[in-house]
Amino acid sequence: MYKIAIIESESIIREGLSVLISKEPGFTVDFQASSPVALFRQAWLTPPNVILLDMMIPKNYGIEVIKEIKKRWQATKILIFTLKDTEENICAAFRAGADGYILKGTTLPQLIDAIKNILAGQYYVCPEILPQIINGYLKVEKSCLDNNLNWNLTSREAQLLKLIAAGYKNKEIADSLCISLKTVETHRATLMRKFNAHNVATLLSVANQAGVPPCRLCKNLVVSQSIERSAGSVTPVELCTMPRA
Repeated sequence: MYKIAIIESESIIREGLSVLISKEPGFTVDFQASSPVALFRQAWLTPPNVILLDMMIPKNYGIEVIKEIKKRWQATKILIFTLKDTEENICAAFRAGADGYILKGTTLPQLIDAIKNILAGQYYVCPEILPQIINGYLKVEKSCLDNNLNWNLTSREAQLLKLIAAGYKNKEIADSLCISLKTVETHRATLMRKFNAHNVATLLSVANQAGVPPCRLCKNLVVSQSIERSAGSVTPVELCTMPRA
């Protein structure tokens, strides 16, 4: 028997949902409340299998509620039941940990189908919001494609960016990587062009905003320890599996 909890601000909707869902074989509504506060105050021996959550709850803190539910009861599924159908709300709910999203005004068979789907480990969205889901997906795909086209770094460029971020000068980088100063300058100029930057500060800022933090740029780079400075010299203690440029 699957346990369902209903968090719905409107009592008539909440009570109606409770009666209808309880008629479905294998489902029981063990808890219902107008706000999530009551849900979190419960001393659950076993938490609900599914929480039907109204995103129109007071103070509009539904996203925080989703995160808190998943933090407390990771296995509990969350089905958003709401009037909010904007792309922003839908994407935010799924990012926070929602398992399904369905609009008020849906039919009872659709609601039961949604609950069964998320219990089976699948995500569920009602047909009415599919255009928003697809639109959001395409935006992300385009953004990733643009980033790959503009910021696709070679392994050596990734190494160089890491050292630039650490504050090393061209000569120090050349000594560390055992390459010529001219090669360093060429790679540096390429980095500036790829990130459309005219100085180091802009280069690092744009790289970070693009989701390319220097510490994660090169998966093939193995750092045994920090590059050591001694009497103005640089000891090349950085081990790299990549071939020299």
